[in-house]
Amino acid sequence: MKILYVTANVLGDAGANAAEIFPKLALAADPVDHVIVADFARNRDFIRYRQFADFLRLREYKWPIRQAWQAAARIAKKVKDSDVDIIHVFYRQQNIPLIIFLRLALIVLRSNAVLLVDHRSVNLARGWRAGVKKSRNLLMQIFAHRLAGNPWAVETNHFFVFKPKHIIDLGYDKLPGGREKPPGANAPCTIWFIGSLKPKNRKSEFLIEVFDQIAAKNTTTRPVEIHVAGPTRRAQARALNKNPMVTYHGMLPRADLYKLLREHPGIGMAFMNMEFHSYAPSLKFVEYAIMRYAIIASDTLGLRTQAKRMNLDGVIFATENSQEWAEKLIAAANDWKGLSPTWNDAPLWSYDSIFERQVIGLYERLA
Repeated sequence: MKILYVTANVLGDAGANAAEIFPKLALAADPVDHVIVADFARNRDFIRYRQFADFLRLREYKWPIRQAWQAAARIAKKVKDSDVDIIHVFYRQQNIPLIIFLRLALIVLRSNAVLLVDHRSVNLARGWRAGVKKSRNLLMQIFAHRLAGNPWAVETNHFFVFKPKHIIDLGYDKLPGGREKPPGANAPCTIWFIGSLKPKNRKSEFLIEVFDQIAAKNTTTRPVEIHVAGPTRRAQARALNKNPMVTYHGMLPRADLYKLLREHPGIGMAFMNMEFHSYAPSLKFVEYAIMRYAIIASDTLGLRTQAKRMNLDGVIFATENSQEWAEKLIAAANDWKGLSPTWNDAPLWSYDSIFERQVIGLYERLA
């Protein structure tokens, strides 16, 4: 079986973890004997030397339509020449012309390859912009063979779904290393928030307000530290650094982040605002869970669904009220007695397991 991944505009962007991980996992799977990754030249070395896949170079142009039809023609020719079975496209709004042209090129070349469009993110647009996006996606859906994504990504991106769809959940990349040490009686409990604060639709000022309220209340019986890792705007970084309880790390490589999470265990904040992210699952939710952190999560449909699918008990949900978040974080810090027990279904939520259970079997059925 031969797989071609289309990851243009995905590597280095939101939702990139699956695009980075799946080609390596596909190469390790018995039914797969050839993996090709189509992307721009800037990602060539990553694809060749870290994913160990064949690289198909796509050119970048100032004119998106020209880029789309030339990329589609190049991919379709490679698909035909290499007898590719599955084309797995990691969806972005910019990919719609590419998907349309690619399907037309496959028809012209009489290729039997299946075009699988994988939605990694829920639709965050509101009002008329959401209607425009869903209309474009409805057009795109005509040209795809199959759709995939997390439980809410496909539904929120389309007015209605008329092509077969398949769930591919978010998971954790690998089990972090490091020894676990039981905390001392006066060892600090760390409150962690991991993620970008930059986009306006994340409403990150809410988090800064929560941190300020925790510092103002200062009613914990155990010492508390607040750690934040991820990109911010300058004003946000200044606000974080102004709070004496906050340590702001900026962006960190995954290995460095895992090391810090091991060295400073505690409570993970899975914050998703109601206006834009009510349906969104959280990658950090899974990572907090596998690190055996206590989790305070937004009371959203996306996170409730994710916790239920993961069979993860003990999550504390909070409404979008800064005082409630501060009080629940302080209470959790007072009650914190070290790392939580590993939940029973933890092995199922590695990307290795997700790929084996939800992806490779799908490839085999489609091929």
